[in-house]
Amino acid sequence: MTHPWDASAYVLTGGAGPVLIDCGSSEGYPDLRRNLAALGIAPGDIRRVLATHGHWDHLSGFASLRADHGGMLELYIHEADRAQVEQGDPERTAAFLYGKPFPPLPVAGLLQDGETVRAGAFALTVLHTPGHSPGSVSFLLDTNAGRVLIAGDTLWGGYHPRVGSDLEAWSQSLDKLLGHDFDLLTFGHLPPTLVYDAKTKVAEARKQLGVYFNPWFKPFCETFRY
Repeated sequence: MTHPWDASAYVLTGGAGPVLIDCGSSEGYPDLRRNLAALGIAPGDIRRVLATHGHWDHLSGFASLRADHGGMLELYIHEADRAQVEQGDPERTAAFLYGKPFPPLPVAGLLQDGETVRAGAFALTVLHTPGHSPGSVSFLLDTNAGRVLIAGDTLWGGYHPRVGSDLEAWSQSLDKLLGHDFDLLTFGHLPPTLVYDAKTKVAEARKQLGVYFNPWFKPFCETFRY
């Protein structure tokens, strides 16, 4: 929905009003606003933003969105990524990768592993899935098309010690995802589509993680898809 550098942002409608999962970067905010307007949604209509994690490409646009909202928009994130977002830490927010500042953001509430949160007409199950960042989360929701996993950068996100990446935690997070049932998948850097045969794709990603220094190195003896 936003700038080419940005991560995917999702809007869930219905219920008490639209909710965003991530909101893209400060550079991509004009595109986000224009794309929301094409759906008949104004910034002031957004009820809250739920963050998959606290990185520049997923969340730095919140400052502009909140200003256009009137300063009352609430941000929810996992505790382990909270401090970097509130402080605008250029390292842990990955802002250094883009050469752009991360504006300090107020956090209104925390996402807890295993809890259910309302987003539009949907009930989301929060799964704490650290690895890409300490506070990364994924969401499960049921739709008419099946159960959807929104994985943020837990699937095919980058590894860097300066953002707190941890391969052991990441491996455990992928195992955790595989303990749940889901039919469809989307993640942080994917064109606007849903991936079918989703659990097979996550199982293949689990084999691929950490095989070489590049977390997504593909061994020559295996074939992986996404």
